[in-house]
Amino acid sequence: MTRSRQKPYSQKPRSWGRNFLAILVACSAAGAAHVNNDPLSIGGSPSARAASTSAPTMSIPPSPQMPSKIDGKTPHSEHDANIHDPQVLRGIWALKMVCSLMEKGSQAFEKVPDYTTNLFKQERVNGILADGQTIDTKIRHQPFSVYMKWLSGDRGRQVIYVDGQNDGNILVQPGGIKGRLTGVLALEPEGALALSDSRYPIQKAGLLALAKTILEHEKKDIERGTGFQCELRDDQMFEDRPCYLFTCVYDSPEINQRYRKAIIFVDKELSMPVCVKNYTWVRDANPETLDEESLVEFYAYTDMKISQKLADADFDQTNSDYKLRVKQ
Repeated sequence: MTRSRQKPYSQKPRSWGRNFLAILVACSAAGAAHVNNDPLSIGGSPSARAASTSAPTMSIPPSPQMPSKIDGKTPHSEHDANIHDPQVLRGIWALKMVCSLMEKGSQAFEKVPDYTTNLFKQERVNGILADGQTIDTKIRHQPFSVYMKWLSGDRGRQVIYVDGQNDGNILVQPGGIKGRLTGVLALEPEGALALSDSRYPIQKAGLLALAKTILEHEKKDIERGTGFQCELRDDQMFEDRPCYLFTCVYDSPEINQRYRKAIIFVDKELSMPVCVKNYTWVRDANPETLDEESLVEFYAYTDMKISQKLADADFDQTNSDYKLRVKQ
């Protein structure tokens, strides 16, 4: 297995081991692991953390398919293919394994009180793929709280949400001149204005919600058991972090009306999805540019710092560091 320098998190949730694929492949003949993709997110903070405002880069292998030949022989099952390539798990086993990883990762991450991160977000809303946005983010789990500041896109926009406060509203100040004119606005999280350029309400922000949403969708795939080609690869990297790479391609819109393909990087230390790219169905698309034309969601979390002792002031519109124009 290739080893490389790993960017440290400030506090480590429990790590789940690097040899999951080999362990599962070795055990797959004896019995079944009973476990069980879609995504989302958001982010912000006016801190001086250096952040790239361009999309994270990553190496993504071709879409999964059953290998036609292994050692000159045609594999008769997913099990045969998995045994001959211990770095790649295919089919239902790949689906079960990635869900097992994220279930355990979610259980550990729920115990993390808070974290800061840079979020790259690109979404297709009302049929139009928006430009990517880099958002500096603070998230606290109890009470669920989010602070975001846009570093690109509507640069300077700030958003605050605290569960049970501000009459349940999001506090938003647009960037630039518009923000100086409007000051802080109170918007309903699931209202038309709040969702005018976002596919999900703010309650869906963050890694934990992302992992739970993916698991919710994949349980349905596990129950169905057919209609997709899945692959889980070991020894992958995302932003200098060792990861597993999970790819799932659906056979038809009848199997999954919303998504055609999903790509997920699962951080090995956290066992959490740190990068997700989802693709939808497109008619008459050029095969050479299919992914470019069908991208519907792209979320990536980088520069994460865990357990930063975030306080109420970090999610308060009167925080002098934020320089928000609060209406009296």
